This record gives sequence, C-alpha cells and structure tokens, in this order.
Amino acid sequence: MALAEMQPHVELPFLINDADNHFVEPRDLYVNYVDPKWRRKAVIFEADEEGRWVGVFGGRPSRLNQAVALVAADDDAAAEVAARAVPTAGDENQMKAGQSNIHSPGMTLSRLNPYRNLSMDERIELIAYFRDQEESWGNRDLRLALMDSQGIGAALMFPNQVLSLEYEFADDVDGIYANTRAYNRWINEEIGWGYLNRLFLPAYVSLAEPDEAIAEVELVLNQGATIVQIISGHAHGGRHNPRGGRSMADPVYDGFWARINEAEARVVTHLGATDYQKNGADWSENPEDGLGEFDALQWVLYWGDRPAMETVAAMVLHNLFGRFPNVRVCLSEQGTVWLPYILRKMDHAYLMGRGARWGPKLDRRPSDIFREHFIVAPFPEENVARVVEAVGIEPVVFGSDFPHSEGLPFPALYATTQLKDMSDADIKTIMCDNLARFLNIEPVPVPNGS
Repeated sequence: MALAEMQPHVELPFLINDADNHFVEPRDLYVNYVDPKWRRKAVIFEADEEGRWVGVFGGRPSRLNQAVALVAADDDAAAEVAARAVPTAGDENQMKAGQSNIHSPGMTLSRLNPYRNLSMDERIELIAYFRDQEESWGNRDLRLALMDSQGIGAALMFPNQVLSLEYEFADDVDGIYANTRAYNRWINEEIGWGYLNRLFLPAYVSLAEPDEAIAEVELVLNQGATIVQIISGHAHGGRHNPRGGRSMADPVYDGFWARINEAEARVVTHLGATDYQKNGADWSENPEDGLGEFDALQWVLYWGDRPAMETVAAMVLHNLFGRFPNVRVCLSEQGTVWLPYILRKMDHAYLMGRGARWGPKLDRRPSDIFREHFIVAPFPEENVARVVEAVGIEPVVFGSDFPHSEGLPFPALYATTQLKDMSDADIKTIMCDNLARFLNIEPVPVPNGS
C-alpha cells in the first residue's frame, strides 16, 4: 500500500511553525568540539553488549542508562517494533520512553498513532519509510527538504543528548560547561543559529555558575544566536551545592537576564532529565532512579509537570519580568494539563496580597503576566480547547515532537483532529502565527502561492 493511502494527506493554506521538533546531533560532536583541555570530560558513545549506543559522561556511564534512539536497522528489528507499535492501555510491558534504543515516530501515541489501523506488513512498510529519512534528521539541508514535505515553514529544533548534561554532570560543573560549549560551537560552525529563518537551534546555557553563564550567553549572542535554552525546573545549585538548586529568577542571575533582555533574545525550556526524583526518598521511592526505571508515582510527580509548573511560578512570582520586561519564554514538550491549575493558584496568591520575593511588586494578575511573556505547546494528544479556555489562544503553539516515538510524523493532521472544532483563523494562529511572532519572523509563504 502506498504511503498516501496509509496516512491521510492534509493540505493547509499556510505552512506550519513547529515549537517542538528535534535535530539529531552526531555522536562525535562533543569529542570534536570540546575545548582540548577538557577532552577527558567530553561525552562519548560506546556500544554495549546489546549493540546500543550509550553515553559515557566524563568517563562515567549514563546515570539514566538511556541509549541513542534509532529507527529499526533491519527488517527483523522492524518487525519487532511493528508488533509493539500500537500500545495497549494499562499494559505494563509496553515500550516506555527511556527503555529502548529502537523506536519509530508516533509509536507511543494513542488516538493519533499512525500505525493503529495498519496491518503488520503496512506497519513494517511505514517503519521502513522513516528509516529511509533518518539521515535527514541530523542533516541541515536534507532536513529542510523533509520539512517542505511535511508542510513545515520554520521549527524550533531541540537536541537529544544535551538535554541531560546538567543531570549527568550534576557534580561536575566543569563537565557541564565543557560539553554545552562544545554543543554551541557545533551549532555555530555547522548548522547556524537560525538557518534561512527556518531552522532554529537554541544555544544551551547552564546557570550552574552565574559568571560562566554570563560569559557563554555573551558569546552566543555576539555570534548571532537569538534563542537561548535553559534547563526546565530549578537551576543547578552550583559548585558548592551540586545536589541543591536555585530559582532561575534569583538576582544572582540578573547579569545573565540583563543580556537576554537587552538583546531581546528568546528563552526556551524543554522536557529533560532533572534531579526532582531525589524527592522520592520521602515517598518510599529510590531517589537514584532514572526515567527508564520510573514507576507510575515517580513519572507523575517528577518527570515533566512539576518542573514546568515551578519554572512558570518562579519566573512570574519571583518577578523576573518586572525586572526584565523584554524576556519571552517558550515551554516545549512539557504539556499543558498543569497550566490551568498553576495560573489559578498564582492568581489566588496575588489576590490575597502575597508579594514577590525580589524586585518591584507584581503590577497585575500572574495569569496576565503569563499571557504576555509565555508561549506553550500542548502535547500532541492533549485537549487544546481546555488550555485555550484557561489562557486564551495567543500563548498556545503547535509542537510535533518529531521524530520521537511520541511525536507526530504527519503534523498537518493535527489541524483536522485536535483543532477540528476551531475556526480557520484560530487554527492558523496556533499552528503558524503565534510561534512566528515569538521567533520574530514572517510566516514562510506556501510554495507557488497555493
């Protein structure tokens, strides 16, 4: 069966702007771009007994025990993936994030799972289609061609391995900065900060040490970066408190934020490894568990929602925007189910007269501050109408999470499924205009004016 017959084709009258896409960095990036004096700390990847490429961080195997995810390399592996490509609700044996190095886009989705109504042979054929395009996931110009075929105009492109560096090097600040700087050098020299105003890879800056953060953000801004990524959740506690944390809005970081504010650069955060599971020790859980080992309680409490909520609450209630009004923030791949709750809770604190720890007093409701300074991408299968009801349409953007196993390989289908009850104007606002405004770009015109 042809691909067009397996997956309905949707033509939109605009090109999509994607706030959560992924660009696969090469395995030798850190070795090739690390400062020579820190070479012993460079992240390397070694094959384990199962043939998985597992990260080694400064000579120490990954604490997350996560392997580089690849599409099935041959027909036998494709058949194995195809057999698990449609998860069954409540099945504890289904494939989970962090547990396998073999995946195919969309295979852990539920209602929008592209394999759901396909035969085994058709599933294998679709997996082969993704295997054929895998090279383009980490190749700048091939990726633009793939984006054209997907109807994507511009995209925020997040990495894979760099998202875990602050967790893996929690007790080694030099290791954090050596490898994040190597990552930024690779973007600057090989990809570009905003290639053709379509491919946007954020510079990654750790807040572990304020002076180091200032030096790195000055460097990347001078090179032309317009987007800076920081970790979601509390900032690293620094050399003298590596297992602790600080608010990213603590005045100790005002020098960093002043440079962001002056340049009117954008800030992004993304789902990634944090140390929040350390709190599981108070709940009979193992605080050393990584994502692949999380049980249900750990996943609910420590993986995504709490770091996202605390990021928003700290930035707003510690009055970051009162001191730095030009800062705008995108939350990618962190969902929105938590958002109506935290906005109501912050507004309630404000109405009771609870003040900000730093800076001038809040001058309006926290929910209004959120609407002015944040955009957020719902997960592909979340109820979009619910979050629009809570925050309005302007802060909501589309995010595919492609090419991850929980991502949408055919993003235009989102308009006819998740947004089907919205007006054409609102669909375009979410899938195109809001992110274009955040990125300070004009929407990419549809080819041939069609």
